[in-house]
Formats: sequence, C-alpha cells, structure tokens
Amino acid sequence: MGNAHDMTADRFRLGDNPTFADILHPVPEEAFLAEHYDRKPLHIEGNPGKFATVMSWDGLTSILDMTAVWSSSSLQLVHNKDVVPPPKYCRTAKNRDGQTVLQPDAGKVMGLLQRGASLVANDIDTLTPALRGVAGALEGALCGKAQANLYCSWEEHQAFGSHFDTHDVYAMHVAGEKLWRIYETRAEAPIAHPQFKSYGQEWHDANRGKIAQEILMRPGDLLYIPRGQYHDAIATSDGTIHIAFGLTHVIGMDVIDLFAGMAVNDPLFRRNMPRHSDDEAAGEWLAALGDRMAAYARTPDAVAAILKHQQEFRYPRGGFDLPVEPTAIPYRVTAKNLKTELRDGAWILTGLKGSAPIPAGLEGPVSWILGQTIFTHDDFLGAFPQIAQAELATLLEDLAGMKVVARGM
Repeated sequence: MGNAHDMTADRFRLGDNPTFADILHPVPEEAFLAEHYDRKPLHIEGNPGKFATVMSWDGLTSILDMTAVWSSSSLQLVHNKDVVPPPKYCRTAKNRDGQTVLQPDAGKVMGLLQRGASLVANDIDTLTPALRGVAGALEGALCGKAQANLYCSWEEHQAFGSHFDTHDVYAMHVAGEKLWRIYETRAEAPIAHPQFKSYGQEWHDANRGKIAQEILMRPGDLLYIPRGQYHDAIATSDGTIHIAFGLTHVIGMDVIDLFAGMAVNDPLFRRNMPRHSDDEAAGEWLAALGDRMAAYARTPDAVAAILKHQQEFRYPRGGFDLPVEPTAIPYRVTAKNLKTELRDGAWILTGLKGSAPIPAGLEGPVSWILGQTIFTHDDFLGAFPQIAQAELATLLEDLAGMKVVARGM
C-alpha cells in the first residue's frame, strides 16, 4: 500500500496551481486510477516539504486569525471523541451580515488546545491560493466536488472513533506524525443521507472488521481512502496537522433530479393515479411511468443533460481578477483618414502615416470602430457577440496604444 522512494533525492513540492499528477507524485496518475481509485486505499510517501506551500503552522495561524470567517459550525473542537459545546470556546459576536452568532474566542480555543483538544477547521478550500489550487486540480481530474477540512490534534488524543466517510478522502499530512488504521470492512457506496449518518459508535465498532493496515503518516505523505472504507487515526506526536480533501461525484440519485425536470413537461407524469387502484391498475400505471423514464434515459437530450451536470459538478471558487476595466467609460476615435484594406489575402489598417496588419477575423471590429465617433466598451462587445470578449478587449487596448482611440470624452 505504501510507495517508498528516496526522500533525500525527491525535493518535489506543490505550487499554487498543481495538477492531479503533482498531488500524487511520485505515483503515476494512470497507475492510481487503474489500481486504487474507488477500489482500495493508497499511502504515498512524500518529502517533508511536498505540501509546505499548501499549509503550515504559520499558514494555519494566519487563516484562524481571519476572525470574522469563523463560527461555531465552521470551527469546532473535539476532546477525547466528544464535541466541545460551542459556549465553552466561543463568544457572542456580530457576523458580517449583522447577525448575532457564536464566534470562536482565540483565548478559549488556545486554552482547550493546550489541554489536548483537537481543532477542526471546516470548508477551508477557498481561503488561500494553494488550497484553491489543490481543490481545483482534484475537481478537474476526478469530475467531482472537492471540499477541505483541516484537523489539528495532539499526541494520544483521538478526536474521532472508527467510521467511514460518504466521500473519497485525499488526506495531505502537513505536520507531526499520525497513525492511521484501515479496517477490513468497506460500506457499499454510502452517501450523505440520514440513513448513513444515524449509526452510533457501537454499531461502527461492531462492523468495521479487523485492522487491515496501520499507516504512520509524516509530513509530505498523502493517504487516499475510498468512500465507505472504515478507518480511524490518532496523533503519535504533539502538534499534528492534516488536511482532508473530500471528493463527491455524480451518482444515480442525481438522475432522479434530472427525471424530475423532464417529468414536469410530460403530461403522463402530471396525470392522477387511477382512482381506487388495485394491484393490477397500480402496476400498469407504474410500468407506464417506468417505460417513459427508460425511453427518456436513452435520448441524446438526457445524455447531454447528465454530461452537462457532471461538467458543472464542482464548487464555485475564486474567479476575481482585479483591477477591472470600467465598461461605461466612453472611447472616442482620435485618428483620422484610416481605413481597412484587403491586400494579398490579408487585412491591414492603413492611414497617412503607414499601415499595420489586422489580426485574422478582427477586420469587422476594426471597421466598426472606425465608423464610430464615440462608443463604450459595452457597445463594442455587444456588437460582436460571436467573438471572444478577451480577444475584443485586447484589440481595443492595442488600438488605444496606437492612438487610434482614446479613453474619455
């Protein structure tokens, strides 16, 4: 299960924009997908600095100091397998929406950590560029939603008992050492539904099976655990940090939602169930509905819809790029006596002072600009919806640099 390699020679570490292959390094991506993905756990040893850019003690301190980000649900404390009640580590505060909430108090949290409590920071995958990069790489390669929780614990203090998760786990070990136990039993395709969340610890302990493997995780190590696989972990040194990236995927239950959208437009699904139905009538009614769903599942529209759902099955994360170009600022055409000409199969912009080539496909936008006196950025983009906005924006910047157009009145 482990993958030993020369720690002295391997200095690989993740950057802010890693690939899935980087995360798995040095195990080839193809080997992981063929032998372990959704099949069995995998422990990948890494050099101590492999995940240093993703998280560190300084990095953890920095995100915890984002006081207004945290609440009693996003930041939790667990002591010897018992969840610490929020009033014991939180204070009453106003959140960014002006609502009264319980917000973690640094002094109380630090005091509980000194007494051996474990800290759980939930949903941290948007808080730094490196965390966003890892989550994005996992989502892009695995067609799922990635969510990250951080666990900080201390020697011989176990936060959680044996359990299985309803998502795949990619655990990045950052600091200290922790012993993970993988058990024989794997629950079959559990999902985040009350049916799978209602089992007590005694039930889990009775059904986990025997220990199949013990894995000592050190900084730079990665542990993959497929959903449903029983496991637990305990710190074997003071001050351990690992980040668990949980991956959920499109499942058959999502198809039911897809059918619901289809069914509302089909009169067959809107008709009443036969009145005073007996077994035969009810069976015929259900069979007709089932036949219609089966027929729809084989249509190109259904295939396209579920593929689109899978492509979009990821969390919105990032996307801001500042500063922005104000779109309402007007542009005015400042150069005179310019025109576009086709010479030797290529379009050029000509004037009294010479000529310049026009990028292929942009002769229309250039001609449009020359026909204006004053126009806005939005006017320009709206006139050519078939052309990528970034391409049009670059053209506008180039023409401004050539003093063909100028910003402002």
